Amino acid sequence: MTILFRAATLAALPALLAAQPLLAQTDAKTAAAAVVDITNPMPRSKAQLDAQLAAMRKGEMIRAALNQNPGFRALAQQKPAEVNATMARVGAMQADALGPIQREMLAASRQAAIDIYARDFTVDELNAITAFYKTPAGAKMLARQPAVNAEVAKTMQAKFGPRVQAAEKAVGPKIDAELRKLGPQQPPAK
Repeated sequence: MTILFRAATLAALPALLAAQPLLAQTDAKTAAAAVVDITNPMPRSKAQLDAQLAAMRKGEMIRAALNQNPGFRALAQQKPAEVNATMARVGAMQADALGPIQREMLAASRQAAIDIYARDFTVDELNAITAFYKTPAGAKMLARQPAVNAEVAKTMQAKFGPRVQAAEKAVGPKIDAELRKLGPQQPPAK
């Protein structure tokens, strides 16, 4: 019986060894999920998405894009009520079209982050990362990160914004001239 048991164990060894990475992967995914949950908690992500979609629904996203166009800015000053009503209608259309996709993307991006962390870090590394974020320094980093990112963006805008705007203004007519070479302007699609 012992020889039979050893033979069966040896015969099963390749299958057991092949299954071992799957077991480690599950542990890595659990550890990766802990990192994702602490660095980007789902309730916070959902709240951010809800706020983004609410702004979109009001037309704020489209208005921000259109405000780059001097013609739109002039029109908005001339006919503010009409433009505001149009922005609200268009924003609602945009939110209705993109909202379901963005909600699906939220869950998918969480899963993608878990998969990538699990692939790129060992379980020990993931546990160490989670442990760090649970320390006072890690908790402060998590709490301050959005403000740090905003300050960096503001600093870069102050430093480079005028140059970027000047470059866009200088190249704009050249781009327009190249686009006009494509042929007559087409009316917007209905």
